[in-house]
Amino acid sequence: MPKWLPKDNLIKFINQVSAHAALFAQQSFYGHYHLVPVKEWQVDKHTFGAYRPFEPLKSVFFPPRESLGSLFQPNSDKDQPDRIVFGVKNCDLQSLRVHDYVFLHSDPIDPEYSRLREKTMLFTFDCTDCLEICFCTAVGEQPFPKSGFDINFSPLPDGFILESGSVRGETILTKCAPLLEEATASQMAERDAQRQNLSQRIARQATEKGLKPGLDFQKAVRNTQESALWKKYAADCVECGACNMACCTCHCFLLVDGLSAAGNNDRVKQWDSCLYRNFARVAGGANPRPLRAERLYNRFDKKFNFFKDKLGTYACDGCGRCIEACTGKIDIRDVLAEALHES
Repeated sequence: MPKWLPKDNLIKFINQVSAHAALFAQQSFYGHYHLVPVKEWQVDKHTFGAYRPFEPLKSVFFPPRESLGSLFQPNSDKDQPDRIVFGVKNCDLQSLRVHDYVFLHSDPIDPEYSRLREKTMLFTFDCTDCLEICFCTAVGEQPFPKSGFDINFSPLPDGFILESGSVRGETILTKCAPLLEEATASQMAERDAQRQNLSQRIARQATEKGLKPGLDFQKAVRNTQESALWKKYAADCVECGACNMACCTCHCFLLVDGLSAAGNNDRVKQWDSCLYRNFARVAGGANPRPLRAERLYNRFDKKFNFFKDKLGTYACDGCGRCIEACTGKIDIRDVLAEALHES
């Protein structure tokens, strides 16, 4: 059953659940929320955030650059402490379906990703506001989580409705019972109205860009493979890879063998970009996607066609980060709207 956490008990709750865990929280810098590791929650610094942070959640499980250890030596097990990420939004939460498919449910399993997923609790938070570039409703999502979390917080003026989504979450709520009350029907109704209002607002602004809910992006991308629209938008692409790095679902990586700063043999795993010219290059120098337009189409094909077949969902959760990051000012909403129009 949903619980009620009075606002005056919030800090007590956070301190109790995080006493023996490493923390990630959101902090506001220069007009953006940023996901940062913190030693302890500080009231004057940290927040759950009204909408998703600048950094994608994937960086917590799949670091931008990660040493895999010295070459030709057995890997040693890392002592990974328990971790809690506060304020996860639904777009980031749902992106983990893609990463889990790649790193957990495919062969071979990524041991480090598996370890971090096991050791990390996700405390999600309903969005209470949105950016102009948010369009989660257009890709079948909503600004609040339905599953995949440990505990979800729904904020109201006087406190928070808490719901558990896992055995770990239920255990925490049981231990913190003295701080909690039963959520009332009126509180639940207020929460539901708040969720509906924001969902409608996001749907309206997405519709203004030509992306109303329920459109078939898989069909649109499939049917425009030979379209000139990919050349049109690729003309503005500078191949910086920022869209891939900012994206909450992009998961491609490169293994690099070399020397560490200490001069030892080292293997490094780092984020890669399908927009880079040499991304698909194979031994002998052959490149199946030598043209930028082909690489741009491949990015959309993977997100809206491949993963729709594999997972029944798009590998895009409408977070809008790629719009923020793009040096060439390419707006994914414009590309999708034009593909829909042509198909």
